[in-house]
Amino acid sequence: MLAGRLHPDRMVDGSPAERALADRRMREVNEAWHVLQDPVRRRAYDDSRIQGRRASTAAGPSSTAGKRPTTVVPVDDDDLVDVLPEMTGVQAGLFRHLPWVVLVVLFGLIFVGTAYATHGGDDAPQRRPVEAGTCIDVATGPTTTIVPCTGPHELQIVARVDSATACPADTERRRLGTDGLFDCVTAGS
Repeated sequence: MLAGRLHPDRMVDGSPAERALADRRMREVNEAWHVLQDPVRRRAYDDSRIQGRRASTAAGPSSTAGKRPTTVVPVDDDDLVDVLPEMTGVQAGLFRHLPWVVLVVLFGLIFVGTAYATHGGDDAPQRRPVEAGTCIDVATGPTTTIVPCTGPHELQIVARVDSATACPADTERRRLGTDGLFDCVTAGS
């Protein structure tokens, strides 16, 4: 199946470099099949790999200096393709660590999002129910601020009434809240 997928005849429209790569890969697949189909050759190959690994470890890290590590990535159930030798070191490192990078970025976004969503600390304005006797300042637009009645203020709420009830004399009717009630206010000091 791998030979059919990597066969050079499938690269008819490819550049000369792509066809040469396909030829090389096809030779590698044929050589691997030649070794793997015979149990004696396969055992000899496995033994040579183990001895080579021991020799390179005994010689120290200088014997492997300048060599790029290769990683075999499974393609199908039984087929393996060497995909990383053509990649640079940075590309191969990113390819190997991409799932972890994505996971860290995702957790970071979740952390920042929840920090902003749940922020309601002491510096957040506290909503108090507006009731008769409350003093307020009205800014331009729909913003009202509850202020202490002992200091300067624009309006003082005398009563809160529904739409059918009239305000007491010497008060002005305003809708300052969003609860459907009207506020009967007088000018403050």
